[in-house]
Amino acid sequence: MKDTYMHSTLQRLTLYLVLLFLPILATAQMLPQSSARHLTSDTPDTNIPRLDSSFVNEYISNEEEFRHHLQLVEQFYQDRDYKLAWFKGDKLVPQAEKLIQVLVKTHREGLDPSDYQVKDLQAMYRELQDMRSPDTRKQQEIDLALTASYFNYAADFYTGTVNPHKHSAIKWGIEKNKIKLHKALQTILQERESTYPYYEFEALHEGYQKLREVLVQYQQIQEQGGWPKVEEQGLVQLQDTAEVVLSLRKRLLPDQQIRTQDSAAYVYDEQLKEAVEAFQKRHGLLVDGVVGPQTYQALNVGIEERIDQLVLNMERWRWLPKRLEPEEGPQRYVMVNIPAFKVYVMEDGEEVMRMRAVVGKTMHSTPVFSHEIQYLVFAPYWNVPNSIVEADIKPKLLRNRNWLETQNMEMVTSFGSNARRVPVSRVDWANMTRHNFEYRIRQRPGPNNSLGRVKFMFPNEYSVYLHDTPANHLFDETDRDFSHGCVRVEKPTELATYLLQHNPGWDKSRVRSAMNGREEINVNLKQNVPVYLVYFTAWVEEDGTVHFRDDLYNHDKALAQQLF
Repeated sequence: MKDTYMHSTLQRLTLYLVLLFLPILATAQMLPQSSARHLTSDTPDTNIPRLDSSFVNEYISNEEEFRHHLQLVEQFYQDRDYKLAWFKGDKLVPQAEKLIQVLVKTHREGLDPSDYQVKDLQAMYRELQDMRSPDTRKQQEIDLALTASYFNYAADFYTGTVNPHKHSAIKWGIEKNKIKLHKALQTILQERESTYPYYEFEALHEGYQKLREVLVQYQQIQEQGGWPKVEEQGLVQLQDTAEVVLSLRKRLLPDQQIRTQDSAAYVYDEQLKEAVEAFQKRHGLLVDGVVGPQTYQALNVGIEERIDQLVLNMERWRWLPKRLEPEEGPQRYVMVNIPAFKVYVMEDGEEVMRMRAVVGKTMHSTPVFSHEIQYLVFAPYWNVPNSIVEADIKPKLLRNRNWLETQNMEMVTSFGSNARRVPVSRVDWANMTRHNFEYRIRQRPGPNNSLGRVKFMFPNEYSVYLHDTPANHLFDETDRDFSHGCVRVEKPTELATYLLQHNPGWDKSRVRSAMNGREEINVNLKQNVPVYLVYFTAWVEEDGTVHFRDDLYNHDKALAQQLF
C-alpha cells in the first residue's frame, strides 16, 4: 500500500514538473535568433581559467602595436575578474574564428591587413585545435592575443586611423566619436546587449557601408587593369562623329558589345549622351551632355586615385559620432556637405529634405564642425564684420558718402537693440582699418538684406550660421562657393517650418509672415537640433550611384598626407 502511494505521488510530481517547464521550453524554441544572440547566462562557469594581471601587462607590453591599448585590455579583464573571454569550457567560441577572418579581409575597409597581424592568430588557432589535452598557458596567450588584436583593429575601424583633432591641417571640428571598445567586445561575446551591430563586426554608419561596397567594386576594377583612358579631342556633342566616341563608349558603356569596324560606334548618339550626362551629374559637373575639358579631366582620373578618395571619405565616417544613427533613438539633425554644396535634413535615419547650398570661397572657407541650432532670427539685421567694412565698404564710402543709404544700411554705436545711429562723417575713412573702427555697420531688415529673411543660429567661435539670401540665382550655378563662410540655403521657408514644428502656432503661414516683417524677431526652438558641417568628396546615393567632388579646400590632400 505504501509503495502504491509513493508511486502515485511520484507520477503526480513528474506531471507537475512537465507542466511547469513546458511553457519555458516552448518559449525558448520560439525565441527569434536575432534576440537569442543578446541573451547571457547568469550561471558562473567555475571551470573558466583566469589570467594573472602581471602576465596581462607583460604579454601586451611586449608588442608595440598592443601596448597602445594596454589600459583598455586591463580594463576589459578587470571587469570580468580576469576570466578568459574567448573560451567556453576548453573550446574557443565561434567569435574567435570570425575575428580572425575579419582581420584577414581588412583591405575591404580600406585598411592594411598587415597592421592587424601582430600575432599569427591562424597558427595559434590551429595549434590549439590540434591539441589532445588543454594547455592553460596556450589558452591564456591566444585569449590575450585575440582581445588585443580586436582592440588594435576596432580602434581604427570605429574611431579612425588618424586622430583629426591632433592635426590642425585636417580642419575637423566635429564632436568626437565616443565609443567604449571594451563594451563593444562584451557585445561580440554575447555578454551584454547593444542596439549597435558590434556582434557582426559591422560599421556604425550606413554611409560608410555604402562606400565600402563601392570600394570593393573599384578594387576589382583595379585588379582587372582599371578603366580605359579617353584622349581629349575637343568638344563632342550629340550626332558628332569622332574617334574619341569609341573611347567614350568603352569607358561609359563597358557592357556594350562594340565592333570597331561599325561606323555607328563612332557616332555620339542619344544613348551615349545619356551616359555622359549621368557621369557629369555624379561628378558635380555641368550636366549638358557635351564632352569638354572638365568632363575629359574627370573621365581620366585613375582608378587608384578614386580608390584613395573612397578610403579618405570612409575614414571621415569613422570620426562621426554614433548618435547620428537611429539606434540612439528618435532624432533629427541637419547636415551640410560642403563640397557637394548641399544641405540634408535627416530624421530617424531617413532623409526628409534636401536643398542646394552656397558655401564659403576658398579664402573664406566654411569650417567643418558640429553644433546645435538653438533659435531662428526672422527679418534679421546683417551685422557686417569689420573685415568686410574695411575691404568692401570703405572704398565705396570714399567714393560716395551716401552709399550706405542706397543699400538700406546704417552706421551705429553697437549691434543690438540699444544701437544708436551715427553719421558716416564721424569717421576718417581714408585712415580707417578693421582695428581702429569704433562703430558698427549693419543692414536693415528687408527683401534685399544680404542674409535674406531668416537665419538659423547655432552660436559658435566661427560666427558661421545658415541663412536665406536674396541672390537666388546663385543656386543655379554648378560650383556654389561664393560666401564669406556662412551657408546660404535654397529653401529657407521649408527649413524654418520644419525646425519649428514643435513650437505651437508656428505653421508655414506664420513663418512666411515673420520672414516678410520689418521687425527682427528671435524664436527659440522647443528642441535644439544638431547641425553638422561636414566635408565628404565621395558618397553613395540611395539608388546606389557613387558621387565624387573636387577637393574644394584641399582637405583631402591634408588628410592623405597623414593617412597614406
